[in-house]
Amino acid sequence: MPVKLSDVISMIRDNMRKSGNPLGIDPRQCSSWAYGYGIPRGGPTIIYTSCMYQSIPYIVALTNLLEKVEGAPSALISFGRIFAKVINVAELVSESLDDLERYRSMVRNIALMIKKHGIDVGYLYEEEPYSGSLLYELGLEDDFIEHARKVAKIFREKGIKKAITIDPHTYYILSKVYPKYVEGFSIEVSHYLEILNLESLVKKQDVKEVVIHDPCLLARFMGIVEHQRKVLEGLGIPYKEPQRSGRRTRCCGGPLESISPRLSKKIGELRAEELASIGKKVVVLCPICFSNLSRISKAYGIEIADLSEMITT
Repeated sequence: MPVKLSDVISMIRDNMRKSGNPLGIDPRQCSSWAYGYGIPRGGPTIIYTSCMYQSIPYIVALTNLLEKVEGAPSALISFGRIFAKVINVAELVSESLDDLERYRSMVRNIALMIKKHGIDVGYLYEEEPYSGSLLYELGLEDDFIEHARKVAKIFREKGIKKAITIDPHTYYILSKVYPKYVEGFSIEVSHYLEILNLESLVKKQDVKEVVIHDPCLLARFMGIVEHQRKVLEGLGIPYKEPQRSGRRTRCCGGPLESISPRLSKKIGELRAEELASIGKKVVVLCPICFSNLSRISKAYGIEIADLSEMITT
């Protein structure tokens, strides 16, 4: 049976009330990547993660559950009843500590790269609010407006003037959507790719060649296409382009997975097939793309990596 949108919305709203994010992740889990690395708390310029990369294993786990529900007979199963028995999404995650550390290290690599380039950047740790991007993307306008105003108030009270974002969804929502809905929102917003010093980048892995997958929001909506390619060139990593790339990139299937995991998977399979036809190591720049393509990567014999994993700090 189709996943009931009302069930999904109810879950998201409940998690937002409890934990401040749509998956109900403990804010301490979201900020655990930063402990012990000398990143100051707060400051006028912050790295703003919105717990996106940290959410990858939780997104995958929840999507797998939703897919099972969507494929089950309506007389036998109810998403609402199943989820009522689950305390939080964290209990669905089966990744090892090493796997979880991989996602944390993606964020950490980016933060340390920013610091390495001489930018005095802070972080809000467990006080960092979620951006509200999924609320907006699902059309929950009233919920989004209320949440966005809360986020803007937190930024204002903490004296934040500039936010360096690390994922396309947060970048887009903060730079393009917030100013439309939050009166007086004037935070300077940038994506980390825009501020990297390409001359100081050092390759972390012995990567021979990759296929590049551009996230829709980053390429289509924000026009960031050349930055990621210059990073790969600066690292000496050859890359191949799928037929649909750059501003003509093809969707990975997200964030549709939250309401129709089967349709999301079909869209992702089309993209995975296209990517696999020209290479086996795919580099992405978005946690949603990473989540969706990773779920189907084995079936197409491809390996998914994030650009942040290519660079040493």
